[in-house]
Amino acid sequence: MEILKSLLRSLGIKEEEEEEERSRELYCHVREKVMKCLVAEGKWIKHYNSYHRILLVGEGDFSFSAGLAMAFGSAFFMIATSLDSRDFLKKNYKHAMSNIEKLRSRGCIVMHEIDATKISNHHFLGGKTFDRVIFNFPFAGFFKELSREAQLIKHRRLVSLFLKNAKEMVSENGEIHISHKTNSFHREWNLESLASSHRLKLIEAVELNQYDYPGYNTKCGFGGNNNFNCYPSQTYKFGLIKGSSSACES
Repeated sequence: MEILKSLLRSLGIKEEEEEEERSRELYCHVREKVMKCLVAEGKWIKHYNSYHRILLVGEGDFSFSAGLAMAFGSAFFMIATSLDSRDFLKKNYKHAMSNIEKLRSRGCIVMHEIDATKISNHHFLGGKTFDRVIFNFPFAGFFKELSREAQLIKHRRLVSLFLKNAKEMVSENGEIHISHKTNSFHREWNLESLASSHRLKLIEAVELNQYDYPGYNTKCGFGGNNNFNCYPSQTYKFGLIKGSSSACES
């Protein structure tokens, strides 16, 4: 025992720190087993379970998150956020307020003016971890005056910064989901290469069927209440590469 203590001291590791590390590993192990049991009993809607801790960013009229909450029956493990302010949503999206009420009445935390490219440093959200981090149809804006390449740079930067932040907030075995159109211009965003640059692996990419999520409306961004045609699209699921994160939970 004395030899072990001497070795720990020579490495600059205190006994208390070693005990803390063992406790953390045990906590992670126990929590993973508990979550597997809960998920086995939970309600599923496509890729999402009522016991998953879910963070949604970039919500439009909150119809996607509201659909999940209604299917689950509760949303105590969900946080749904928008870049837009509450006033903007009320003015521009006909059903935003009713969707938000559906969420809040089922226990969901709803937040506005949340930037998905800075979210890991947010005073409330930063430091939390989630089983699913979801960004449906990220879009940096309309830049018709710019060249195709310049537009691509803006859109790719948005996705890249989101992935950089989401990586810090996804649990060890969690997933980052991006739903994205797969035709022409959108294919050139190269989501897989962006994820790889942040040491994230593609788990799978599955065809998106909007009607798997009852009530989901793919709203045009930046103030339009119209829906856009989301086909063809896929949901890309990314996960941590082993060793790329040491965090377990907050």
